[in-house]
Amino acid sequence: MLRIEDIVIIRQAQIYGRGYEIVFPGNRMIWLTKRRTIAGLLLLIKYGVCSEEDLVGANDRLQEVKRILVGKVNPNWIKDRYGDANKPFSELWTEEGFSCIHAEGLQGNRQYVLRTEDHESLFNPNAKSSRSQISTDEKRIILQRQSGRCNFCGAILKDSSNIRPHTFAKDRVSMEFDHRVPVDRGGMSVLENYQALCHYCNKCKRQMCFICHADCSQGCALVMPERFKTVLATGEDISDRIK
Repeated sequence: MLRIEDIVIIRQAQIYGRGYEIVFPGNRMIWLTKRRTIAGLLLLIKYGVCSEEDLVGANDRLQEVKRILVGKVNPNWIKDRYGDANKPFSELWTEEGFSCIHAEGLQGNRQYVLRTEDHESLFNPNAKSSRSQISTDEKRIILQRQSGRCNFCGAILKDSSNIRPHTFAKDRVSMEFDHRVPVDRGGMSVLENYQALCHYCNKCKRQMCFICHADCSQGCALVMPERFKTVLATGEDISDRIK
């Protein structure tokens, strides 16, 4: 069983060249690519079951983690509170590839779970190591295929550099490229497995995929909205929200 009290140091990645490494005795390392996921993972290692309350300042859990790690981590890497408290937890699954972390509940204050018997799997280089950046040409092909619109809601998409600071409903404009079948579920970083979504729809898809245990390649609207209208995780028909 891992204990955050045993952490030697949390540093910028030296082995993989990007991201961050949580170093335990024996030079055993957990690799993370996103800074905000550090807080989520440390809380889960410490407490096992966590929720967004732990990251918004509703209790003293985050402060206790910071106290334990004084001198072992750059204090700027762990905030006192997080405005979007879902991301530090959900991105451990969607971005970092830690499929051993589970979410429970669909709405409200969702709980995130990391069992002690799964601690060892955190040390394995996982799905994020196989991610590759989508090329400019591939982005162009995808956007042409979708007429420059979100594949779910049909909103006109723009690159962040072309969005004005106070754009109305900015999350419906901001363009993101999504793996239809998530990498952690075996999805490949190939043209056929990409779709362009607005930030809002992509966020909703990530949250739903995080709690889904179905085979997402079997007729899910989130994977192939061109053909299907039902979300496998909930059995919900979303034809009224697909363009």
